[in-house]
Amino acid sequence: MKDKVHVIDTSGFIARVEFRDGITVTVPAVVDEIMDSTSRLRFDLLKDAGLRVELPDVACREKVRSAAISTGDASVLSMTDVDILAKALELKSGYGVTLVTDDYAIQNVAANLGIEYMTAATSGIKKKVVWELKCTGCGNVVESGNECPICGSGVRRRRVKR
Repeated sequence: MKDKVHVIDTSGFIARVEFRDGITVTVPAVVDEIMDSTSRLRFDLLKDAGLRVELPDVACREKVRSAAISTGDASVLSMTDVDILAKALELKSGYGVTLVTDDYAIQNVAANLGIEYMTAATSGIKKKVVWELKCTGCGNVVESGNECPICGSGVRRRRVKR
């Protein structure tokens, strides 16, 4: 049986999720996002109890970026989001990993990568979704950015109907 690992996003510290068994891991960028004193205290207590703060593997970051492009979530994922997903993906091969996050885009990409996740304070996503960026002017579908390269109008993220 694989050891259990919780990879914790910022929401896991804010919502005060209890981790009684297994290993806890986060990434340095998440630590930088912890602003309030209660969440900082929670982080410090978990760190004293063995929380590991580690950078993700570069190859795993690339796999996450590729998965995020295929789901249409790349435009809304921050570098912190990519790092937390990459760390979970990296550890998945050797451990029973659960990613703790309330971010819907992270959950969507995690589901598409086969990473188990749990929410800290929200209900979470109900199903996997694919998104696209569509121009509000001419209707062109663009890969990235905030402006259509054809007509210059803004783009809006929308769900692809299947």
